[in-house]
Amino acid sequence: MKAEIFIIGGTIDIPGIVNAPYSTALYLEDDNHRILIDPGSFVVHSSLEEKLVEKGLKTSDITDILLTHFHLDHAYNTIFFENAVIYLHEAYKTKKYEKFGMIVGRLYTMVLKSWKEVKELKGGEKLFGSVEVIHTPWHAKEHLSFIIETENMGKLFLPGDICFTRLDYYEMYKGYRNDEVSKFILERSKEVDLIIFTHDRPLKPFS
Repeated sequence: MKAEIFIIGGTIDIPGIVNAPYSTALYLEDDNHRILIDPGSFVVHSSLEEKLVEKGLKTSDITDILLTHFHLDHAYNTIFFENAVIYLHEAYKTKKYEKFGMIVGRLYTMVLKSWKEVKELKGGEKLFGSVEVIHTPWHAKEHLSFIIETENMGKLFLPGDICFTRLDYYEMYKGYRNDEVSKFILERSKEVDLIIFTHDRPLKPFS
């Protein structure tokens, strides 16, 4: 499995007007699969298209999409990948998306209806021989983290939004947090070469 970061996540924040987080989008490929993890939100669709074109890919070439969780800043752009199988924790089905608001709720429904096929995960699976799936329901009940063996970037840890910036990781490492999440993050960080944050640049774990 080879990996490439298509987009480094972040947030566009204009106080009182716009708060638009967008996730890191990671691309994986092997002989049989073209995979995106968290393809992001509408604010980065142009950048995502540029990366696809650069790789010589069409939207129809993406075979699989893995979601850390079903929030629009991670999942909105799934609507553009007509052939992709969506991988998501089964708890996504229990949410009442209409309660998110008369506009946002409809956006969630639109995204759900666009999916061709969903493979429901529980946590504990090994996908494509390289992706370890861990159920980490501290940010959302369907939240997943991934550890991925790659040929070109080493072993990657995608904690998702339970640790979404370098600052979060730093606070955990320095002991400013001592909760269940920080214990999980620090323990799993020991076994990887790189942490891929959802809303920040990647980082080598501190030793």
